[in-house]
Amino acid sequence: MRTRSIALLLTLSFAFSGASLAQKVASDSVLSNGRYRLPFADGTTVQVFDDFITHRPVGRVDLFAIGGRAPYRVVAAAAGRIVAIQDSFGEQQSGRAAKDCHNNYVWIAHPNGEWTNYSHLAQGSVTKLAALKVGDSVQAGSYLGNEGAIGCAMLNHVHFEVARPDLAAPIDSGGFLIDNDAGKRERNPRFCGVSNDVAAKGATYRAVAC
Repeated sequence: MRTRSIALLLTLSFAFSGASLAQKVASDSVLSNGRYRLPFADGTTVQVFDDFITHRPVGRVDLFAIGGRAPYRVVAAAAGRIVAIQDSFGEQQSGRAAKDCHNNYVWIAHPNGEWTNYSHLAQGSVTKLAALKVGDSVQAGSYLGNEGAIGCAMLNHVHFEVARPDLAAPIDSGGFLIDNDAGKRERNPRFCGVSNDVAAKGATYRAVAC
C-alpha cells in the first residue's frame, strides 16, 4: 500500500508540474489569436522537443511523432491558403548556422491574419505526394507532406510556428520571417486537445481535430 501511495504521489506531482510548466509558457508569451490543431494526422502521438520558450531562437515549437509507423503525415493546423512552398532539398544539415541551412517548408496564411509554418518536411512530399502548389486552399487536417529532417534538423520532426508577418515583406528566400528580431512576430500557438492550450517541452499529446 505504501509503495502504491508513493507512486500515486509521484504521478500527481508530475501532472501538476506539467500543468504549471504549460501555464508558465503561456504567461511568458503572446498567445495566438487562432486555435490550431497539432499538425499531425488524427490519432498521432506527438511529443514536444522544444516549446515556444525553450526553442532557440525563441518563438517556435518543435514537435515529433512517436509510436505508430513512419512516414508520419503532417497536416494543416487550420484552414487557409498556401503562400510558400519549398520541398526540393534532400540533405540533413544539423549543426550549421540557420542562414546556411536549406529547409523544406510550407507557409499557410489564415483568415485571422496569422500564418503557420511547417518546416523540415521530407523531400518531394509536398508537391508530389500531397500534390500541393502555392495558391491552393487547405482545410484544417489537410495533408501537407511527411515529417522529415531536411535542413537544420537533429531528428525527424516538424518545426511549427504561428506568426503575424509584415505582409509587404513576409519571408525571405529561405522561408524565414523578415523583421522578426527577438521573435517579435511569433505567437505561441493555442492548440486544441492540449492542456492549458499551450505545448510544454517534454510533454506528449494526441493529435485531434479542433
